[in-house]
Amino acid sequence: MSVEAPSSMGNASSQKTDFDKDWDGYSVLIDDRKDSPGWAVIREARESHWRELVQLPAGSHILDAGCGNGDYTRLALQDGARVWAFDLSREMVSATERRLAAAGLEAEELQVASVLEIPYPDARFDVVLCFAVIDHVPDERRLDAVRELVRVLKPGGTLYINTPNRYAYTWRAGHWLMRQLGRFPKGKIRWLSPGELQALCIEADCSLGRSLGLELLPPVSGIYTSDLERLTVLPESLISVLDRWYLRVEQRLRRIDGLKPFCFHYFLEATKRD
Repeated sequence: MSVEAPSSMGNASSQKTDFDKDWDGYSVLIDDRKDSPGWAVIREARESHWRELVQLPAGSHILDAGCGNGDYTRLALQDGARVWAFDLSREMVSATERRLAAAGLEAEELQVASVLEIPYPDARFDVVLCFAVIDHVPDERRLDAVRELVRVLKPGGTLYINTPNRYAYTWRAGHWLMRQLGRFPKGKIRWLSPGELQALCIEADCSLGRSLGLELLPPVSGIYTSDLERLTVLPESLISVLDRWYLRVEQRLRRIDGLKPFCFHYFLEATKRD
């Protein structure tokens, strides 16, 4: 495993302004909070979602494109896959390395790179993961990014991709409030509809597969801020009850086709055409 910035990606730093956010600073801000007890219900919801959506053949070669702080890299490794991962933020790559080491896991390679210029050859991977990434890519470059993801997939390989939902009005209102309170890290989220994400995948020469929503509503045991803190005055005994109820309801609601466009995230499985 290596952490490096390859020469072919020498322009990654200059691309950071295209993605509208201080990702290094955001990584430092959230790194400890991601594993905090207050964020446990969010972690459990997202891990159960992973188990429901993602199918990884044992030993398959996986690319985590835009790995962030390594949440999905870790899950893929725990499922027995061989994983390569990159992110535009050097700090996020370092955070991924630390998170994997703490779990006794190791990726094949970690490096600094951009989804707009993926440093791997054509048809390299069985599965590509790209979560919470392309909504940060400027509109005029988004299709380029999806085409890059598909380029490194083997024919018949699977792309798992998501965006925040244009129609997730509850979450959009919450994000607006967090901005007013100064609790939203600097940056822009571009909200897409499920149809827009589907169209991008089709134009990038993929056929569409399963879909799944995530987080129709936030947990009810507190206010969960955009910088990964839980604000609550409730006793732990009540929080535990509310979180168990929330997880049961969340798992049911995210499967309902008519509700998927209103969930915070819309996840799509797409297959590269032979």
